[in-house]
Amino acid sequence: MTMSNKVLALYDFASKQEYIYRTSKIKEISGASLLLAGMYRKIPGILAPHGITLQWNMEKAFSMADFDADAADGIVLYEGGGNLMVLFRSEEIFKASNRILSEHILRFCPGLTMITACVKCNGSFDEDRKNLYAENARRKNAFPAYDMPAVTPMTQIDPMTFLPVVYKRSIGKKSYYPHSEVSLSADRVSKLQAYMSAGTEEKDNRLDELEDMTAVIYIDGNSMGNKLKACADESYDEGVRKLRDFSKQVQEIYVAEPLQAIRNAIGDGGFRKVIGGGDEITIICEAKMAWKIVQTYFETTAKSKLILENLSEADRKCTSCAGIAIAHAKAPFSVVYEIAEAACESAKKKSRTKDGNYVDFYFCHAGVTADFDTLRDYEQRHATGRPYLVDDASEQFAQYAPILQAAGRANVKSLGAAAQDSPQRYLMEVQRVNAYLPKGTEKLTGTPDERTLVYDMAEFYDLWFAKKKEADGQ
Repeated sequence: MTMSNKVLALYDFASKQEYIYRTSKIKEISGASLLLAGMYRKIPGILAPHGITLQWNMEKAFSMADFDADAADGIVLYEGGGNLMVLFRSEEIFKASNRILSEHILRFCPGLTMITACVKCNGSFDEDRKNLYAENARRKNAFPAYDMPAVTPMTQIDPMTFLPVVYKRSIGKKSYYPHSEVSLSADRVSKLQAYMSAGTEEKDNRLDELEDMTAVIYIDGNSMGNKLKACADESYDEGVRKLRDFSKQVQEIYVAEPLQAIRNAIGDGGFRKVIGGGDEITIICEAKMAWKIVQTYFETTAKSKLILENLSEADRKCTSCAGIAIAHAKAPFSVVYEIAEAACESAKKKSRTKDGNYVDFYFCHAGVTADFDTLRDYEQRHATGRPYLVDDASEQFAQYAPILQAAGRANVKSLGAAAQDSPQRYLMEVQRVNAYLPKGTEKLTGTPDERTLVYDMAEFYDLWFAKKKEADGQ
């Protein structure tokens, strides 16, 4: 079996989050995520009219012998983790495909940057894959993503993206937005078109017109590198089989099953998946639903284990970390997403000490004036107990929610302020509140662990812990 002409190629999108969250409009964010989610699947159809045949059949076991005997120009080996791995018959076909794909993306997905890399095949799938990921990392560093060209002085610009306006609403014509939204850049138009052409399941959601508090939830799997090592194999046939099996399991465990559980728990309204690939998922939702969504997600993944050869029992567990950022619906989503991602990284620091499902959360009360770590250090480090193990937080929140509800909103906020101020002031406030708690209600203890917990619950009390009438201001 000769491998001399074949090349192993990897496709990836650079700065996906920046592309998605360039706008603060939820419809455009959803459209951007739809464009990204469906782009790889469109590649065979994009190449076919130009005489390049790319096979895509993940259900059929890959065989190098079958590919050698086939007339196809390339075959998709693996899709997962935001990447697409393709085996081409030659580097010339790979380059010709890229010219076609580049033109398509410029025309129909402006603002989206695709990164490609390839290495010559030497017959060892494990070695070729390592070389390919190294080359992909090199190309990402050498050719960073860039914005579309700046406008000339006489060009009208989109006030949100600062890019040239390509669409202006005319009276009597169909419009994506009310009359106040009249000028859009090319990337916003393509995102809206993707959203408008989506099925009812993607569009019928009250999140579109949300005016109140919203949440961005970012969840990422733990120790996926160790799990991926179990897919190593010298043989192309076996290596591709293991990768596909791994990808299928990860997609089911970390994305498909939790999303279905969330729909069953809270219904379709009020939340939307923005990114969901591999072990990573991003959800936008009504702020009051965020904690329930995170609980449901981890309750679902805790029931599953990866079934892979050469995988240790510890690595079979499917653990993740989550970051939640709460902000007003009008806040720039790019900023809120960065806070959510940083909160997830804060949780991951704990998971590297002891593996488990951890969560951190942050409330953007006003304009975000610094990065997450700076804000946390300045405002909360001395008072908060975050990040938490999800199971511990669920148990403790359930224990203290009735006590805080019995104390009433005003007292809860006083307890939170005292907890942030000092341990001594918190103890004094505990004594005062305990005196007013109804007979038979469990009392506050004033311990350091309780202080940090009450501080965190007080900040999110109105969203997650108050009784419904109290949360509604009745």
